[in-house]
Amino acid sequence: MTQSYEPEKIFLEIGFRSPESEGSLRTIELLGVPGEKLPNGECVVNQKVQRFFDDLIVRRIFYQSRQLPDCNFEYLKIWLYSTDTSNERYEYAVPQLDSRDLEISSNNPLSKLEKIYVLDNGLTNAEYQRWKKTAEQLFNPLFPKFILPPEPPSIEAKSIFSPLLKFVENIHDNLDSYSNLKRNLFFNALIIQID
Repeated sequence: MTQSYEPEKIFLEIGFRSPESEGSLRTIELLGVPGEKLPNGECVVNQKVQRFFDDLIVRRIFYQSRQLPDCNFEYLKIWLYSTDTSNERYEYAVPQLDSRDLEISSNNPLSKLEKIYVLDNGLTNAEYQRWKKTAEQLFNPLFPKFILPPEPPSIEAKSIFSPLLKFVENIHDNLDSYSNLKRNLFFNALIIQID
């Protein structure tokens, strides 16, 4: 009798390099990405999960950084974070937040991403104001990416409308291929360190 092996669920750090030559932002490290440890010890991230983070966070930030003339950030470290206090235990190290950190809130109540915390960088006065403005312009476009499309009607097993509703559900999934991942997010915030 063969024994089935269930891969160990782990959280990984994955790095992304900017595909473009212009812009100062070159590298983004993402921490807390759900992955698996295989029997041979290899740690992997599901391709759809990796594309989800690449499309909704990483590419958006690289693109936006090239649009902002004042953005001279070169490296970002981003932790996936939950503000739910009952979920205090993390499988990975998360920075401690304090009142000096910049808090950016979503202006859309439908976004599953509610907050972005940018760790204090020690700047003051005019330098801080420029940094704050650039950070807000860079990260605010992430919030709309986490809005779920409206739910399709549920399908009743014996309904005469089942074929039509199944068609509507397929269109819904095609409109947003990440709707299931968005619905089941384990984080509602990001913590970002800028270097």
